[in-house]
Amino acid sequence: MFYLKRTNLFLLIVSFITIIFFISDLFAYKIFEFTTVSDVVKKVRKKFTEMESYQADFKIVSEKSGSKAYKNGRITYKAADKMLIEFSNPSGQKIVSDGKRMWVYIPSLNVVAEQDLKSDSASLFSAATGSGLRRLFSKYHYKFASKNQPEKQPDGSMQYTLFLKQRESRSGFRTIKLWISEDFLIKKASGESSTGKTVEIIFNNIKTNLVLSGGMFQFDIPSQARIIKNPLISEE
Repeated sequence: MFYLKRTNLFLLIVSFITIIFFISDLFAYKIFEFTTVSDVVKKVRKKFTEMESYQADFKIVSEKSGSKAYKNGRITYKAADKMLIEFSNPSGQKIVSDGKRMWVYIPSLNVVAEQDLKSDSASLFSAATGSGLRRLFSKYHYKFASKNQPEKQPDGSMQYTLFLKQRESRSGFRTIKLWISEDFLIKKASGESSTGKTVEIIFNNIKTNLVLSGGMFQFDIPSQARIIKNPLISEE
């Protein structure tokens, strides 16, 4: 009996030591310090909400029925809801918003679309802002695109990848995938519409909290341009 008790005690001590080593390994490899998809969404929204300004170069590739179109340029944002998108291709095309109105200038057609923005729906046209992201994540279910996060990218960087799907069938993108850096900036986005059109946007040379003049978010309509008033309908 004494031998049995000592044997049981020995097994208990061995088990205890094994558990201690296992727990030590867990903390050593920081397995408990995982990040959930909700954590990523909250941190992205916080990052963009607290941002005073933002600037990035972008490339857009859209495809439908095997036909591809390419656009590129620069996006500049200033809190709150001021935005300037200048296209290098197509050359001269602009989208400008002072937070109350938005102008879309298409020089090849000599047309300016002038849109009044309601204060509660301006985020529809400013998805790179905190309010725009809040609207985006409220309209879509979201999850990590794969089990292991963040994912290693071809350029060696580590990025979180999120898959978004519309909560309700409506116009716009049926599904969206986001690539988010470890400092919670959106580096890439791709979307697919219900008609089968896909659009991919890549952001490079991202700069934040720059000192920007409010004057760059005003637009002088060319005197000979044809003006189209409020062509867009805000989808609530």
